[in-house]
Amino acid sequence: MGFIISKVLLLLLLPPASLLFLILAGLILLRRHPSTGKALVAAGTALLYILSLEPVSDRLIRPLEAAYLPLNIADIKADAVVVLGGGVNDLSWLPARPEPSPSSLQRLIEGIRIARNLRIPLVVSGGSGALAPTEAREADAMAALAVKLGFPRGDLVIENRSRNTWENAEQVKGLVSGRTIILVTSAFHLQRAEGMFNKQGFSVIPAPAAYESASQPLSITALLPRTGALDSSSTALAEYLSLAWYRFFGKL
Repeated sequence: MGFIISKVLLLLLLPPASLLFLILAGLILLRRHPSTGKALVAAGTALLYILSLEPVSDRLIRPLEAAYLPLNIADIKADAVVVLGGGVNDLSWLPARPEPSPSSLQRLIEGIRIARNLRIPLVVSGGSGALAPTEAREADAMAALAVKLGFPRGDLVIENRSRNTWENAEQVKGLVSGRTIILVTSAFHLQRAEGMFNKQGFSVIPAPAAYESASQPLSITALLPRTGALDSSSTALAEYLSLAWYRFFGKL
């Protein structure tokens, strides 16, 4: 129940849904309370535009990523590499297996690189994080692709039951014999993931992947709204809310 509540709350609180609700409320109020209605429509529209600008989305997500530089594996010792899933594309309508989302793919490639160089097991973790669970599992899709890319099946450990980061840490705890792990996930997600794995008794070496912020010179095109920027803004806001949520409940 807690998983469902947190998912629904995020969907309602984050853009674009929250801003569209704000605009809709303003339109409903226009006839009886025109000043309030206009203010809500203007606020919702302005926020939707601002959060769709790349300079704004970069400013939001960069503080989450800045503390984590790419991992230099020289002289590093660990018991396993743990890659957290970042989504899966369910291709059940096609004669094909589910495949990792772009985020999961970038995490997996980094995990394979590290595990191959250090010659340690690779743990792929993630079930279905959807509200309506499907047969597609993040870990299964990542494992299948890892094998296709030549990673030894015998060095793979699959954890496909977890639905969120806290469950990732709980489930992996029973699968890894050692306590020192290299944790691979998107850079913006590492602060929360590292904290939760530390809570489970792991000694974590963070390995960021899939950076979203970028240094781009300001130009007139920076004033054009982009769907990718809105998605990054929403991702950053979701991460800030999740950090606050888990700290409140003592899981960080």
